[in-house]
Amino acid sequence: MSLFSLSRELLLIILEELDPVSLLHFCKSSRYIHIIVVNYSTLLYRYELALSGMTDGISSFCSPRARLDPLLCHRKGWLTLNWTSEDRLCIPTPTIVGVSGRFLYHASESSYHGIFQWSLHIYELRSYRTPPVAKLQYCKFNLPFEIRKVAIDAVQNLLVLAELHFPSQDGPITASLHFLDMWTCQQHPQAQNLRFQFQTDWWGTLPPGHRISIERVQIYGIMVGLSVRLGVEEGEGTTELVLVNWHTGIDQRQRFTGDLLSFDILSESCLMVLSHPDEDEDDDSGESAASTWERGPDGLYLHERGKRSPQITIHHIVDDRRLCSAQVISYDLPESWKAISFLQICPNTSLKPNVTPPAGTFFHSDPFQRATVILVEFPSHSVPARYSKKVALVMKESFFQPPSLGDRSLPWEEWQDHCTVIHLPDDSHAFEVVGRKLVFFQSVGEENFVADSRSRLHVLDLNDHAAECLRSIAPLSSTWSWNEKWATASKIFKAGAAEFIRTSTTQVQSITWVGATEDAVILYNECDGQTVIRVLTFGTPQQTPNVP
Repeated sequence: MSLFSLSRELLLIILEELDPVSLLHFCKSSRYIHIIVVNYSTLLYRYELALSGMTDGISSFCSPRARLDPLLCHRKGWLTLNWTSEDRLCIPTPTIVGVSGRFLYHASESSYHGIFQWSLHIYELRSYRTPPVAKLQYCKFNLPFEIRKVAIDAVQNLLVLAELHFPSQDGPITASLHFLDMWTCQQHPQAQNLRFQFQTDWWGTLPPGHRISIERVQIYGIMVGLSVRLGVEEGEGTTELVLVNWHTGIDQRQRFTGDLLSFDILSESCLMVLSHPDEDEDDDSGESAASTWERGPDGLYLHERGKRSPQITIHHIVDDRRLCSAQVISYDLPESWKAISFLQICPNTSLKPNVTPPAGTFFHSDPFQRATVILVEFPSHSVPARYSKKVALVMKESFFQPPSLGDRSLPWEEWQDHCTVIHLPDDSHAFEVVGRKLVFFQSVGEENFVADSRSRLHVLDLNDHAAECLRSIAPLSSTWSWNEKWATASKIFKAGAAEFIRTSTTQVQSITWVGATEDAVILYNECDGQTVIRVLTFGTPQQTPNVP
């Protein structure tokens, strides 16, 4: 008996049991099933979810029919780079500014009654993927220390602030993490200790030309990752990485050091580290072995050694409650990439698996489709054949599985089919990843050797079905130009077997930096001591509830 001989009522019952991805595949295999699906809003919503690379949120009071239009408008906004609403903020240029989760923050030093302190401002960003709120939240806190980095996890009400401490005499330079409640700026009730102090390998006063910075603070559940970099002249440096359980304030036994080192916490038991190891570096524990730096009386100096190709290592995060040794899986990058000048995992701001979305979220990027994007830059004199100076290596984060017993190493030839290499403009900057989108800007002034903020914004949509989504907006067009709030153009590109969409502004914008969330692109422009921040939000506004 054929499935298609069943009554429409029975087919509907079967289709209702399918998850969005299975429903999408079924529609692609049968035009008859597709016709049924597009005529039932509940099924169509789930079909469009899978087509958009999204997954359903937790929204019991909002029907699939009511969520369908916001989904399609959110998708179209990103594909055409035309936003629904714009929020602007003009402030004196702060010391630090950025986005963490669904919050914008900036911090700078201020004077109050002759006492210098640090002011931290936190703004909730609007979203059209959640029920409307009467008022977005805003907080301001005054703190007695210099804030070097901010990380926010609203699900846990956790605010992590990082600072650096330089000794007045010969002593170690330390980095501190403060574990605070994000609404009171007091010690978080689940943190046994207010702060964690990390003693770096660097001591005393730094010589001229040397600079220490906190590169990244990442929160995942009970784990917080901290990377600190010592930079010296000509862009050289070394980075230290440590993981800490913020509940207990105790760091893990594993620590990592490297010249070019970047990380991403994949889960509470799994860590990704990207590095550029030396030829003679051999350490079964997964930690960096010998340093490539030597200490002299007036600073650190590079000790030249041969380099291997860059390497991704997946580490098991040791749980002190269990007796187990660290396991590692290594993934080698191409041999021709031995000479590189920059290497970084681009942080992905969408939700990871097993992370609860904000209450009432209609839909969000599918955590199991999240992209891992590695940015690689080659020296001008050592660009490998068939590559541009800057490339993005893209793969699905779900490809990297936790290591099992015993160490393994995979050469590039064994896993390259899981990667897509995308060639980037030489003058591109500020890369942000959201789900399977890569956001960056390209300087226009640099083309004429003029340093200014004239730039074009680009969004690469790496969703497997992005081309189909684009064609659904204008099915009879072979070129896609949009003239709404911005003049933009979209184009389909091929990279190996993969297709992706690039949407770009055709008019130059004033941009010195870019941020991104699932709902918005954030543009920063610094000029004459002022910073103008533009938050451009995509989607469909929902009706604001009545406030008594």
